Amino acid sequence: MGKSWWEKQSAGNSNQFQIKNMKSIGSSETTREPPHHSNFVFDDYRLHHCPDHAKNRFDQAFLEWFVGFSEGDGTFSYREEPELRLLFEIGQKDPKILYKIRKILGFGRVSNSETYSRFSVEDKRGLQRIISIFNGNLVLPKRQSQFREWVLKGKRIQHPNFLLSDRRTFPSLETGWLSGFMEAEGCFYAGFTQPAQRYTISSRLIQKVTITQKDEAGEREILKSIGQLFGKDSKLSLAKKPDSYRIELSSLKSHQIIIVYMKKFPLKGEKGIAFQRWWRVYLLRVNKHHLTEKGILKMRRLCRKINEAAKVLQSE
Repeated sequence: MGKSWWEKQSAGNSNQFQIKNMKSIGSSETTREPPHHSNFVFDDYRLHHCPDHAKNRFDQAFLEWFVGFSEGDGTFSYREEPELRLLFEIGQKDPKILYKIRKILGFGRVSNSETYSRFSVEDKRGLQRIISIFNGNLVLPKRQSQFREWVLKGKRIQHPNFLLSDRRTFPSLETGWLSGFMEAEGCFYAGFTQPAQRYTISSRLIQKVTITQKDEAGEREILKSIGQLFGKDSKLSLAKKPDSYRIELSSLKSHQIIIVYMKKFPLKGEKGIAFQRWWRVYLLRVNKHHLTEKGILKMRRLCRKINEAAKVLQSE
């Protein structure tokens, strides 16, 4: 078999500090994957709502990722005229990730326009499946509130055995939720500062990961808890007045944890490409290539590609 992307990127990396720390943070000395400990519960979906043709590929980590992605980019909506109609949808410029969701879930549909694509579920059976996936598994307080209102509006389409859950779920490095949420709301950044003076060529590399969220019902505390997963150096700040907050991760230690986490729970869309480039910048950084002229040129090219892609993704 051919080497994975991770193996190819790690090949030739002589920096033993990098490899040792990746093992101590999130992997064992053997190649066996650690067990998947999850605080998400999909038993009802797996037993009663998962399509028959998708049961043989039931994927807990994917459902966790899907919930996180939906909390960032999904919409629960309804209309009452001429009759009550519920709708769940995710809008994206990149249709490939929506087709991937459709294929793995085994239900829903993808529609395309010139500039935008949508994954949507609006039939009764599909809505029962979506409700089962999200019930008791949402992390953001505002999403929990929106989901509750949406479900109560659609009592007529609920499965006879449905019970609305008020169970709280929290971010963890042991589930795929954060990967999905970062797919929707995260940003991987790397760039060089401008020289401080006109006649100097010195500049400094800045590399970070940010997640921004509006604090509508306690999301600031969720961002804070996400930051704590990556160490004490995470920074929570007001991104935009009056209530938009941002968590920023800029230390090497936090980046090591992110890399190990993303290896276990990969990004699934175009943001995954940005992450791969961002990780290459990280490898050059820990191997001190940012101190050589050749290394700086290579890093500048990677930074430019990362930030060009970020502008496109942020415009969605």
